[in-house]
Amino acid sequence: MMSLWILFILMIVTAHSPVEGKIYTQCEAARQLVIARISRSFISNWVCLMQYESGMDTHLVTGPKRGSSYSYGILQINSAEWCSRGHRGGNCHKRCEDFLSDDIQEDIECAKKIFYQHGFKAWNGWVKNCKNKPLPNLAHCFRRKRMATKV
Repeated sequence: MMSLWILFILMIVTAHSPVEGKIYTQCEAARQLVIARISRSFISNWVCLMQYESGMDTHLVTGPKRGSSYSYGILQINSAEWCSRGHRGGNCHKRCEDFLSDDIQEDIECAKKIFYQHGFKAWNGWVKNCKNKPLPNLAHCFRRKRMATKV
């Protein structure tokens, strides 16, 4: 009986523990952007944006902001226009909570729509920290490892 009680307590504690998001490295984020067919000439801008908007954290929610909106995920997609809390909606036709997944492909697809309409200026983190500033050097993320050759 005591072991059932301990198991019950552990289940409660586990269920109420805060969920940690994945913190992407620059190279992991860059590879995800390549998968999403972002032009390599823009990848440093996107990685810089992610660093200053979310600290590369997939589970970050910030707000309330203007009009009691919130921003979600690694790209801080805002509920005022791009997604809806609790149900599909917004210009990206997504639940905002969908942008809290460790898989950031949906985030990137929505962010591409934002970018096509407003450019990087849609993100204050990019404007303040990346625009006309040195961007992350990601060349090392795409170098192929050379295999040792036998002579």
